[in-house]
Amino acid sequence: MKLAIYGTGGSGRELYEIITITREWEGRWEEILFIDDTMPDGTFLSCRMVPFESFRRLFPADGVEVAIAVGEPADRRALYERVTGAGYHLATLIHPTCALSPSAVFGQGVIVKDSVSISAGAVIKDNAYINGISMIGHDVEIGEHCQISSHVVIAGHTKVGPGVYIGISACVRDHLHIGENAIIAMGAAVMKDVRPNRTVMGNPAREIAENTGHRVFR
Repeated sequence: MKLAIYGTGGSGRELYEIITITREWEGRWEEILFIDDTMPDGTFLSCRMVPFESFRRLFPADGVEVAIAVGEPADRRALYERVTGAGYHLATLIHPTCALSPSAVFGQGVIVKDSVSISAGAVIKDNAYINGISMIGHDVEIGEHCQISSHVVIAGHTKVGPGVYIGISACVRDHLHIGENAIIAMGAAVMKDVRPNRTVMGNPAREIAENTGHRVFR
C-alpha cells in the first residue's frame, strides 16, 4: 500500500515529517508520494510528486490511500469530493501519542496530530483535521472538513458544523452549536452559539464579519 499526501504546503510538510519519524507507523506504506495540482511531475522532499490527473493514471485505487493536507476547509471539502469521487480511500491518521476514548468515533480521512485528547462519545466526521495538543470533550461532534488548530479546547456536548475553522488557543464552552463555515479567531472564548458563515473573535467572542466567501485564508 502507498500513501499519497495531497498538498505540498506547510500542512503537507508537517504531515510528512510526523509520518517519517513515528516509529509506530514504520513499514505501514511501501512508498509515500505527494499530489500537487500546481506543479508538473517531479519530486518533493525526495518523494514522487504528481498532479491529480497523473496520479489517477499511475495508481489504481486499491493500491493507495490519500491524506488531504491543506488547512483551508473549503479546499479540504473540494479535494475530498475529488478524491472520493474518483474511487480512492482516504487514510485516517491518528498520532500514537493521542489520548483516545474507546467510545470515540472517527470518519474516513480524519487526521489527528500529536498529544490530542479526545473524550468519551466524541464523533469526528470525515476529513476533519485536528492539530496537536488540543482537547475535544465528551460527546462533542466535529463536522466534515473542519480544521481545528493547536491548543484548542472544545467542551462537552458541543456540535461543530461542517467546514468550520477554529484558530489557535480558542476555547468553546459546553452545549454550544458552531454553524457551518464559521470562523473562530485565535484566542477566542466562545460563550454562545455561532451562526453559520460568521466570524467571531474576542473574549467573550462576538461576531465581527460574515464569511460570505466560505474561506478562511484570502
